[in-house]
Amino acid sequence: MHQDRAPESVWAAPEPAKRRLRLFRRDPEAPTLWQSEFEQRDLGEPLGLWATDDAVALVRFDRVTAYAPATGEPRWTWQPPGRDVIVRVSEDTPDGLGVVLHHDDGDQRAPHVRLTALDLGTGAVAWSREQPKDGLGHIGADHARGVAIGGGRTATVLGGTADAPPTVRCLETRTGARQWERPLPDRWGHEFSVLAADPPVLSVRNHAKRSRPRLYVVCEGAEWYVELPDGYKDFGPAVALVGDTLAVGLEPDDPAGEDEKGADTVLRAYSVPTGEQLWEWRVDHGRTLHPLAHRGYFLVGNGYGSRATVLDPADGRVVAERRLPGFSYRARYAAWNDHLAVACHAVSETRRVRVFRWK
Repeated sequence: MHQDRAPESVWAAPEPAKRRLRLFRRDPEAPTLWQSEFEQRDLGEPLGLWATDDAVALVRFDRVTAYAPATGEPRWTWQPPGRDVIVRVSEDTPDGLGVVLHHDDGDQRAPHVRLTALDLGTGAVAWSREQPKDGLGHIGADHARGVAIGGGRTATVLGGTADAPPTVRCLETRTGARQWERPLPDRWGHEFSVLAADPPVLSVRNHAKRSRPRLYVVCEGAEWYVELPDGYKDFGPAVALVGDTLAVGLEPDDPAGEDEKGADTVLRAYSVPTGEQLWEWRVDHGRTLHPLAHRGYFLVGNGYGSRATVLDPADGRVVAERRLPGFSYRARYAAWNDHLAVACHAVSETRRVRVFRWK
């Protein structure tokens, strides 16, 4: 993921440490530009959020809806053809194009799925092609967790057999040409989720009762993994990469009782080439973290959609923080220039999208 560099002045660096005692600190509030209309009925959980100078686009299983970035005015809507449903969306929008993976969920024997690239400025289809389904691992009726799209690449994991371990395969998204594939170092794991495509990052679970989830990072010439430590129940739901530094959140276990405080949520940073842990950042405002790579920094939002923090990728130092008015359940984020979009992933009636200016 290639990000432009920017001086810390764009974030309005925090007050000196001696004035930032948590008891008295109140971080600046990001100005709200707009929020979407209140949804009076459940329209399903969003699958993705894109944001550029041209549009803020929300992706659901049956459509992509785009809004004007400055005002929230509806711009365009695209629906997959026939009975197709969208099951995966690209992490990024290179050249202003967002990619969706869709298929006919009523025909389980269909041999192909389809990838379609949409121009965020107009909603026009830039290109569309079929992809053999068996080359992408398991495609479920309503999701494709074993596939990730980003950086012009589609990464997938193919299940292992009695004679061979699972294999990570990378394809060029536009053409479907195979770039490379690499088997995992062992047959460990029964459930695979691909969190990122460039490089492929996998969250892997085992059905054994005492096993812990693992996070695999797979490159063309090597791979490594870390095991989830005690006190935490999952990785994710997103990872971000700045240079050779990968950041991922660790979600703490649920508290044992109402009066017992659970562990802090942790963001850990690892070296992509070696797997060495570089630093960690602990926070108590939210049980999930969603990191983004933006302007050469990590921008980290919490799962409530109420706060965003900018971290220096070199050492995890806090560069700036903002409070975000409102609330979103299982919030996901997208950033462009000095703007931040927050999507609510609650399966309920809600204001689905909120957009803020950083300063």
